[in-house]
Amino acid sequence: MYGIKVMDWLAATKSFCLLAEHGSFTKAANLADISPSAMSKRIDWLEKQLGLSLFIRTTRQVSLTEQGTDFLAKAQSIISQFDNMITEAQQGAHQPSGMLKIAATLPVGSSILMPHIDNFLRLYPAIKIQLDVLPIGEGPKLDHDLVICRKYDDFDSATHKGLKLISYDIGLFAAPSYLAKHDEITSLAEASDHNMVLGSHFKKAGYIEMANGELCLLKHFNFVSDHLDALLYAAVNAFGLLFISPLYIKKELIQGKLVRVLPEHKSTECQLWAFYPNMAFMPNKSRLFLDFLKARL
Repeated sequence: MYGIKVMDWLAATKSFCLLAEHGSFTKAANLADISPSAMSKRIDWLEKQLGLSLFIRTTRQVSLTEQGTDFLAKAQSIISQFDNMITEAQQGAHQPSGMLKIAATLPVGSSILMPHIDNFLRLYPAIKIQLDVLPIGEGPKLDHDLVICRKYDDFDSATHKGLKLISYDIGLFAAPSYLAKHDEITSLAEASDHNMVLGSHFKKAGYIEMANGELCLLKHFNFVSDHLDALLYAAVNAFGLLFISPLYIKKELIQGKLVRVLPEHKSTECQLWAFYPNMAFMPNKSRLFLDFLKARL
């Protein structure tokens, strides 16, 4: 009886996730290879066992209730953990494979992760990677195996574990052509009078704090974007000054397209972390990528 009960919970929870994703009993039933009526019975059983109403049903669509939305994140984590456990048990000593879902901000994904992802896939060709864009300032969610982002002081989640990858600072940079048109910048106060090229996070904050406690006010700006390529284009083409980590502009520094302004001024320490679901079983592909990335960073 216990085994049957576990299977009831697992089948119903998988059906719940399918219905939540596709919003249709017919589509979810086809993917689960059961009839729509059987799908409906599984959802009814699950709602009865939980004592919750998970879906709002109308003649045209099915949508999650607030309780259903809360349950979905936990359900996806459990199903993912179970599927990964079964996959790796079946693979045994075979080459690691499967889909690794990673989320990262655009700057982190394009400048830091992609060169390492390239080398990782050469080493483990049977693994596939899906790299999604994480909005800047947004914390990790349970629908990804790994989330690579800046460590925020106010982030505290019982649903995730975290691993520090690297520490870095943010400095002030400009195109030589921009500096040639203006008087020499000798202080942060003078810098704050210049046009800035800003990410939305800095625009919202309105300042950046230096390691010595001094603030640089970001009161003048003429371009705001969270797209790294757009920010670099603007800075290289002399729109204004740019606060950024040297990690993101190695090529531009080597080519002389950007140079550091006030090199003695650095921001307070920032940290790049990897977050992953807090579960007893960590998928092998996640562990392999984390070890690979940390060793090279």
